[in-house]
Amino acid sequence: MFLSNIATVDRDAATLPLNVQKGLKFIAETDIAALPAGRVDIDGDTIFALIQDYDTLPKAEKRPESHAVYTDIQFVFSGREVIGYAPLAADYTVEEDLIEAKDVKFYSKVTDETDLVLAAGAYAVFYPTDIHRPGCAEGVSGKVRKVVIKLIA
Repeated sequence: MFLSNIATVDRDAATLPLNVQKGLKFIAETDIAALPAGRVDIDGDTIFALIQDYDTLPKAEKRPESHAVYTDIQFVFSGREVIGYAPLAADYTVEEDLIEAKDVKFYSKVTDETDLVLAAGAYAVFYPTDIHRPGCAEGVSGKVRKVVIKLIA
Protein backbone atom coordinates (compact mmCIF):
# COMPACT_ATOMS: atom_id res chain seq x y z
CA MET A 1 0.00 0.00 0.00
CA PHE A 2 1.20 3.47 -0.83
CA LEU A 3 -0.48 6.71 0.33
CA SER A 4 0.26 10.19 -1.02
CA ASN A 5 -1.19 13.29 -2.66
CA ILE A 6 -1.45 14.17 -6.35
CA ALA A 7 0.43 17.42 -5.56
CA THR A 8 3.58 15.34 -5.07
CA VAL A 9 3.10 13.00 -8.04
CA ASP A 10 6.34 14.09 -9.73
CA ARG A 11 8.34 13.20 -6.63
CA ASP A 12 6.39 9.96 -6.02
CA ALA A 13 6.70 8.66 -9.59
CA ALA A 14 10.33 7.64 -9.26
CA THR A 15 9.47 5.15 -6.51
CA LEU A 16 6.43 3.57 -8.20
CA PRO A 17 6.05 0.91 -10.91
CA LEU A 18 5.58 2.12 -14.49
CA ASN A 19 1.92 1.08 -14.72
CA VAL A 20 1.13 3.00 -11.51
CA GLN A 21 2.94 6.03 -12.99
CA LYS A 22 0.71 5.80 -16.08
CA GLY A 23 -2.42 5.76 -13.92
CA LEU A 24 -1.24 8.75 -11.91
CA LYS A 25 -0.39 10.62 -15.11
CA PHE A 26 -4.00 10.15 -16.26
CA ILE A 27 -5.25 11.59 -12.96
CA ALA A 28 -2.84 14.55 -13.04
CA GLU A 29 -3.54 15.48 -16.67
CA THR A 30 -7.31 14.87 -16.89
CA ASP A 31 -10.19 17.23 -16.10
CA ILE A 32 -11.87 14.83 -13.67
CA ALA A 33 -14.75 17.27 -13.02
CA ALA A 34 -15.74 17.14 -16.69
CA LEU A 35 -15.95 13.34 -16.90
CA PRO A 36 -19.26 11.51 -16.48
CA ALA A 37 -19.41 8.65 -14.00
CA GLY A 38 -18.36 5.33 -15.53
CA ARG A 39 -15.42 3.64 -17.19
CA VAL A 40 -12.70 5.47 -19.13
CA ASP A 41 -10.21 3.32 -21.05
CA ILE A 42 -6.57 4.32 -20.73
CA ASP A 43 -4.94 1.18 -22.15
CA GLY A 44 -7.81 -1.27 -22.73
CA ASP A 45 -8.24 -3.80 -19.92
CA THR A 46 -4.62 -3.27 -18.82
CA ILE A 47 -5.26 0.21 -17.37
CA PHE A 48 -8.66 1.86 -17.07
CA ALA A 49 -10.39 4.38 -14.81
CA LEU A 50 -13.70 4.12 -13.00
CA ILE A 51 -15.21 7.54 -12.26
CA GLN A 52 -17.46 7.22 -9.20
CA ASP A 53 -19.89 9.56 -7.42
CA TYR A 54 -21.37 8.33 -4.13
CA ASP A 55 -22.16 9.01 -0.50
CA THR A 56 -19.81 7.48 2.06
CA LEU A 57 -21.35 5.00 4.50
CA PRO A 58 -20.55 3.86 8.05
CA LYS A 59 -17.61 1.46 8.07
CA ALA A 60 -19.83 -1.37 9.35
CA GLU A 61 -21.84 -1.15 6.10
CA LYS A 62 -18.80 -1.54 3.82
CA ARG A 63 -17.00 -4.82 3.16
CA PRO A 64 -13.22 -5.29 3.12
CA GLU A 65 -11.98 -6.55 -0.25
CA SER A 66 -8.92 -7.66 -2.16
CA HIS A 67 -8.08 -8.34 -5.80
CA ALA A 68 -5.92 -10.97 -7.48
CA VAL A 69 -5.32 -9.42 -10.92
CA TYR A 70 -5.68 -5.66 -10.56
CA THR A 71 -3.88 -3.08 -8.47
CA ASP A 72 -6.11 -0.12 -7.48
CA ILE A 73 -5.18 3.54 -7.37
CA GLN A 74 -7.98 5.17 -5.38
CA PHE A 75 -7.91 8.96 -5.88
CA VAL A 76 -10.34 11.26 -4.05
CA PHE A 77 -11.11 14.16 -6.38
CA SER A 78 -13.64 15.82 -4.07
CA GLY A 79 -15.02 15.06 -0.65
CA ARG A 80 -13.45 13.01 2.07
CA GLU A 81 -13.54 9.32 2.92
CA VAL A 82 -11.98 6.70 5.13
CA ILE A 83 -10.47 3.59 3.58
CA GLY A 84 -9.67 0.69 5.87
CA TYR A 85 -6.39 -1.08 5.11
CA ALA A 86 -4.79 -4.35 6.23
CA PRO A 87 -2.15 -6.61 4.69
CA LEU A 88 -3.66 -9.71 3.14
CA ALA A 89 -3.35 -12.58 5.62
CA ALA A 90 -4.30 -16.21 5.11
CA ASP A 91 -6.42 -16.40 8.26
CA TYR A 92 -9.07 -13.86 7.21
CA THR A 93 -12.51 -15.37 6.61
CA VAL A 94 -13.70 -14.99 3.01
CA GLU A 95 -17.36 -13.98 2.90
CA GLU A 96 -17.72 -13.97 -0.88
CA ASP A 97 -15.21 -15.05 -3.53
CA LEU A 98 -15.80 -13.41 -6.92
CA ILE A 99 -12.18 -13.56 -8.09
CA GLU A 100 -12.97 -15.53 -11.27
CA ALA A 101 -15.94 -13.36 -12.33
CA LYS A 102 -15.04 -9.85 -11.05
CA ASP A 103 -11.52 -9.98 -9.55
CA VAL A 104 -12.79 -9.29 -6.03
CA LYS A 105 -12.88 -11.24 -2.80
CA PHE A 106 -14.87 -9.92 0.18
CA TYR A 107 -14.01 -10.66 3.81
CA SER A 108 -16.31 -10.93 6.81
CA LYS A 109 -13.78 -9.85 9.41
CA VAL A 110 -10.39 -8.21 9.19
CA THR A 111 -8.30 -7.68 12.30
CA ASP A 112 -5.71 -4.94 12.75
CA GLU A 113 -7.30 -2.73 10.10
CA THR A 114 -5.82 0.76 9.83
CA ASP A 115 -8.06 3.67 8.83
CA LEU A 116 -6.66 5.95 6.13
CA VAL A 117 -8.36 9.33 5.75
CA LEU A 118 -8.30 10.58 2.17
CA ALA A 119 -9.28 14.19 1.50
CA ALA A 120 -9.48 15.79 -1.94
CA GLY A 121 -6.17 15.27 -3.77
CA ALA A 122 -5.13 12.18 -1.80
CA TYR A 123 -4.57 8.81 -3.41
CA ALA A 124 -3.74 5.33 -2.20
CA VAL A 125 -2.33 2.42 -4.18
CA PHE A 126 -3.62 -1.00 -3.12
CA TYR A 127 -1.80 -4.05 -4.47
CA PRO A 128 -3.16 -7.62 -4.61
CA THR A 129 -1.33 -8.20 -1.31
CA ASP A 130 -3.55 -5.57 0.38
CA ILE A 131 -7.08 -5.63 1.78
CA HIS A 132 -8.96 -2.35 1.55
CA ARG A 133 -12.41 -1.12 2.60
CA PRO A 134 -13.23 1.98 0.52
CA GLY A 135 -16.17 4.36 0.75
CA CYS A 136 -16.36 4.68 4.54
CA ALA A 137 -17.65 7.83 6.22
CA GLU A 138 -15.51 9.87 8.54
CA GLY A 139 -18.18 10.51 11.16
CA VAL A 140 -21.16 11.55 9.04
CA SER A 141 -21.88 10.53 5.45
CA GLY A 142 -20.59 12.82 2.72
CA LYS A 143 -20.48 13.05 -1.07
CA VAL A 144 -17.33 11.87 -2.82
CA ARG A 145 -16.13 11.98 -6.40
CA LYS A 146 -13.41 9.40 -6.81
CA VAL A 147 -11.33 7.89 -9.58
CA VAL A 148 -10.33 4.26 -9.23
CA ILE A 149 -7.59 3.32 -11.67
CA LYS A 150 -7.46 -0.44 -12.29
CA LEU A 151 -4.01 -1.70 -13.36
CA ILE A 152 -2.88 -5.19 -14.23
CA ALA A 153 -0.62 -6.11 -11.32
